[in-house]
Amino acid sequence: MTRTTASVVETTPPASRLPDWMRRDWVWVVTVFVVVTVWTWLRIPLPDHDVVWAEDGVIFLKEQIERGTLATLLHPYAGYQHFLPRLFSAAVVEWVPLESYNRAVFTVCVVFAGLTAAATYRLTRGIIRWIPGRVLMSLIPVAVPLLSLEIIGNFADLHTYCLWLAAWIALSKPASKAEGVLWGVVALVACLTEVQALLVVPIVIARLFWDRSLPVIAIATGTLVGVGTQMFSWLTTPRPIKEGVDIGIPDVVVGWLVNAVLPIWNGHRETNSILLAEYGWKILALAVLPFALAALAALIFDKAYQRFALCALLFISAASFGGSLLVNPHESFQYARFVGPEWFLVPIDLRYGAAAALFVLAALPFAASSLVMRFSPRFPIAARSVVLVLSTIVLGYIAIQGPEVASAKTMAKPWSAQVESAVVACEASPGSSFTFESAPGIRYFDLSCADVLERSSLRP
Repeated sequence: MTRTTASVVETTPPASRLPDWMRRDWVWVVTVFVVVTVWTWLRIPLPDHDVVWAEDGVIFLKEQIERGTLATLLHPYAGYQHFLPRLFSAAVVEWVPLESYNRAVFTVCVVFAGLTAAATYRLTRGIIRWIPGRVLMSLIPVAVPLLSLEIIGNFADLHTYCLWLAAWIALSKPASKAEGVLWGVVALVACLTEVQALLVVPIVIARLFWDRSLPVIAIATGTLVGVGTQMFSWLTTPRPIKEGVDIGIPDVVVGWLVNAVLPIWNGHRETNSILLAEYGWKILALAVLPFALAALAALIFDKAYQRFALCALLFISAASFGGSLLVNPHESFQYARFVGPEWFLVPIDLRYGAAAALFVLAALPFAASSLVMRFSPRFPIAARSVVLVLSTIVLGYIAIQGPEVASAKTMAKPWSAQVESAVVACEASPGSSFTFESAPGIRYFDLSCADVLERSSLRP
């Protein structure tokens, strides 16, 4: 008995040196929310705030105006449900003037990113066992460089954050029955927004084998109902898939390395093309090496559940990217066959890579926490200090790659100017319609002049 007790004492890290108030979850939840909300807002240049992008205009705005909330809230688009974008667009369209739709969308999305980060901190409780490691994990939803391409500030891309939330909810250890039920509701909403939450189902089913407590059952129920609804939508309103293009496992692996891993270290697309053309697989091996070492450290030094959680997140990273390629097959996605100068002609900054990159980056906080837990009993100050400094440097380096990613919205027409033109044209011809742009040369949609004049406050 004495030997067992001594062993426990020897392998348990000393108590945190942080003051009591700094160890309270609500302090860090609020701090993370504020930091990530402000950081997310600042990541996108001000001119790009004045843009209505892609489905935010042609689907969510147009259908909300023409069909109303009840008809659109659970109406499938492209094969699956978009619950949160539908819900948020309903609120914005009905309460905000048409000319302010863009700003309202951007603001709601930025706040949602902050809430996602704050939720991440709470959800990592009992999994990431070092407070700075939990903070680092909660910053990942804003740190990924490729988010700048078109994901930040769009209703259409909230599903990226929802996949991250669904995964962490499935892995979480709620502190009470009430919290478990709350996360079950959030899981339902997240899964009704992201069809690839299907990848979370194996996690919740696996957990039910060893934990059938009310919180876990509530989370599993929310997840399965949400995913089941998505599958029903997929089967009854299938997404058109191009035929005749074969995407193989090698294409997925190389594509994942090119679009999810490499842009984490260098956000400049042209530079990455040069590196790929000159060094090929060698630069990809170098890019993935830090994550491989981080994952290895966590698998060696951490506990069984932490290993399970990390493996689950890495699986979602690879599978979500692979699924995106398979349902959107294109000749330019056959990455395994490209060599040399061919890399200058293919997409290497797909937005699909951003979601996958979130889960790749998760390996770093896992490694940081496991190393601190392993070595702080013998070297309490040195272990914490070294890991914290290294983690901060790495995160800082990754963060400064964000501005290197060119925004897809740069060439889009300002929304405010479009609405002003629409009001002028519609006053001259009230019985006609006006064509808006939501992606240059790709997406356009018409609104009747009656709707434009009714919903705009620009009329004299």
